[in-house]
Amino acid sequence: MTTLHSRRAKSILTPQRGGFLASGALPFTHSFSPYTGCQFGTTACGQYCYAQFMPNWAVHAAGAPWGSEVWIKENAPEVLLDTLTALSPEKRRGLRIFMATTTDPYQPVEAKAEITRRCLEVFSRFDDLDLLLIQTRSPLVARDFALIASIPYAWLSITLETDDQSVVSRLGGGPTVSVRLKMIESAAALGIPTQVTVSPCLPHSENFAARLAATGARRIVVDSFVEGDGSGGRRTANSPFARSAGYDWRDPSPAQSLFEQLRALHPDVSWSAEGFSGIPPR
Repeated sequence: MTTLHSRRAKSILTPQRGGFLASGALPFTHSFSPYTGCQFGTTACGQYCYAQFMPNWAVHAAGAPWGSEVWIKENAPEVLLDTLTALSPEKRRGLRIFMATTTDPYQPVEAKAEITRRCLEVFSRFDDLDLLLIQTRSPLVARDFALIASIPYAWLSITLETDDQSVVSRLGGGPTVSVRLKMIESAAALGIPTQVTVSPCLPHSENFAARLAATGARRIVVDSFVEGDGSGGRRTANSPFARSAGYDWRDPSPAQSLFEQLRALHPDVSWSAEGFSGIPPR
């Protein structure tokens, strides 16, 4: 059971000054998290999620287990509207925003709180930003497909680390492989610019590359634990996953092999940070 709290945010767009999302050829300028903490922290991805080591979680949680507490930024839509309105059109045209770096914007609480949806409604009032990337693994995002499609600079990025459901189940479950594949296919069929992030790459079947290439996604990004946790593997080494993985998670060869297979099947496949920060400008 996750304990929910409400808080009022003083600011909502966090400048990216160096780090993973600012290291590619087309870096993100800001990150944006409508929640602090993540209910998916108790599922498979929570085993290795780097956000459990970030300062904002440490400050709010005071030692609580990752996934056990979530703070709803109840005034996020209003702060976002004020922030975007105060910027000149020239400044807004340079914005490349990643939502979200430390939480899933479509975690279960979003079904009732609708903070993410209300923030997307704010974004839909501005047509001059360069990029809004919505990163999720949740089937709840399908609720907002029409809204996302109405934002001319929005991309939907769906995490799918493996096509082996037994791997997901063994690590703690969460949104299933089949549901996420269907999400990707449905979003792509609606014309939403869609990206798949195999981040981090988990053990998978020999057919994974072909299944990903057939989804209709415009881009695919492949990542390994060491390259993708932002600390050269140190965060992953301290995570619950490292103690229960049952295989050498430091070995990048499975991810690199998948990457090479995909390059032969799909026109836009990228690696790690360069891939995340590789969406072309409008």
